[in-house]
Amino acid sequence: MQCPKCASTHIRKNGRQRSKQNYIYVGCKCQFIEFYEPKGYSEDIKRKCLEMYVNGSSFRL
Repeated sequence: MQCPKCASTHIRKNGRQRSKQNYIYVGCKCQFIEFYEPKGYSEDIKRKCLEMYVNGSSFRL
């Protein structure tokens, strides 16, 4: 695992937030988590909502 800011591999654990492990690099004080999850709806859901809107359908799934 590397620091996303400076690409250094000298990191340490820095607690947890929302059930995800936080890491910190002491040199540049950059705090990060290992894996980020995408936010929002998938492209399929967005496309389906737009089709329903154009057709005048309800948005309830």
